[in-house]
Amino acid sequence: MIYRHQLKARIDKGSSDAFSQILIEEKEQIAVSLRGAGINLFKLFRFDHLLFVYAESIDPLLTLELPAKVTSALIDSPGDFGDRKFVPMLDIFHDAIPRVESVWREPGAPITSLASIVYLRPEKYCSYVFYHFQLQEEGLRKFNKRYIIGALENCLFSYQELPAVIDTTNHDRVLHSNVSPENWVELMGEHFQPWPEGLDIEKPWKSMEEIFSYVAASEI
Repeated sequence: MIYRHQLKARIDKGSSDAFSQILIEEKEQIAVSLRGAGINLFKLFRFDHLLFVYAESIDPLLTLELPAKVTSALIDSPGDFGDRKFVPMLDIFHDAIPRVESVWREPGAPITSLASIVYLRPEKYCSYVFYHFQLQEEGLRKFNKRYIIGALENCLFSYQELPAVIDTTNHDRVLHSNVSPENWVELMGEHFQPWPEGLDIEKPWKSMEEIFSYVAASEI
């Protein structure tokens, strides 16, 4: 079984170049750590001083024990069980899930990863989750089975892969309705917090830079 994870971390502002150099220097050790943790796919993205991870593993609980040189460059985030370097994000939308009866990703298939960030208006958080749960569980408007949105507070991180693969399976849908709004772009535009330069509701998400990638040999 494949489990999907999204996490958020931070580095000091202005330390992006130094952190990228650390990733280069520690590349082999990072790969050893990820392989030992049962991680099949690990993608690390950067937006200013924020870092976002998309990972797939054989374990429902993801444990990241990266080289000390890497973790020491990350800023601690407090949690219920102590400080953490990587904070799990909540899955608030996925177009599909890995299924035992089907292949999630064909071995040898090229992986082109895209990641984006946007912020919700705090007062619109529940509305955003409601509409996305409805769309997800109606299971009728599938478009890219590896598209997923994670949330931490009002920060959203979306991950997808191209070319898009559509999973038409909907036998496990929760809602047997078909009432998701047709004016999706306009409706979602009301939910997003404007960027300093304003908000383009046609393209509200900002792309992130992929700064590290690990794919297990079995996935190549």
